[in-house]
Amino acid sequence: MTDLGKSREHPTVTPSTFEVGASPPVPERTEVNAFYWDAVDRHRLELLRCRGCGHFVHYPRPICPRCLDTDLAPEPVSGRGSLYSYCEILQASHPYFFDKLPYLIGVIDLEEEPGVRLPTGLVECTRDDLRCGLAMEVVFRSVTPSLTLPYFRPAGRRS
Repeated sequence: MTDLGKSREHPTVTPSTFEVGASPPVPERTEVNAFYWDAVDRHRLELLRCRGCGHFVHYPRPICPRCLDTDLAPEPVSGRGSLYSYCEILQASHPYFFDKLPYLIGVIDLEEEPGVRLPTGLVECTRDDLRCGLAMEVVFRSVTPSLTLPYFRPAGRRS
């Protein structure tokens, strides 16, 4: 007999003074992705690389999707790539984004291995500046005192 469908007690949630609109949804740090967020905190971009076939693996996961090897290790990447796709967001999906509309998001094809793509926010540009294939570079932004995120901007721009 299994426990499926049986009622389980849930932990009590205690109200706090956390303001939901003060931060975007915060990614959960896990054993598999902690290296990524630790690198971002240091303003570096690192991805897992398979030691079996050399394929970069992103999003972080414990198995290489190309050869199914489990021997993966973090490796720094340049933070350069090209714009694969982009979109202008006109409707907020979370309270944090209400006062940031419209904003741009995109997918970056990384220079180290085309086909390995990183979803990201786009900064220091307008929708009219963008076109697929545009050279892009990473820039790190402190979004809250405890959260830094990688964004991308057109290559060669300085803030």
